[in-house]
Amino acid sequence: MKAPALKPEQFVTDAKGKRVGVLLDMATYDRLREAEEELADLRAYDTARPKVQAEVAAGKVVSLAHYQLKRNARRK
Repeated sequence: MKAPALKPEQFVTDAKGKRVGVLLDMATYDRLREAEEELADLRAYDTARPKVQAEVAAGKVVSLAHYQLKRNARRK
């Protein structure tokens, strides 16, 4: 795959010349959005992990196979 060429930054400025935004090409925008979603997933995992580990250590979880057996037994 060919590496994308670097493009000069394009800023949106207000009447005083203060930078208030930036223009991005779609490929860069898409990469940033994907990275943002991945970071959100990692943060959610890091937040949930201690609780899940505590539940596993306390024996408060069941295997998927056990859950499915109990669920199927209730349906009959």
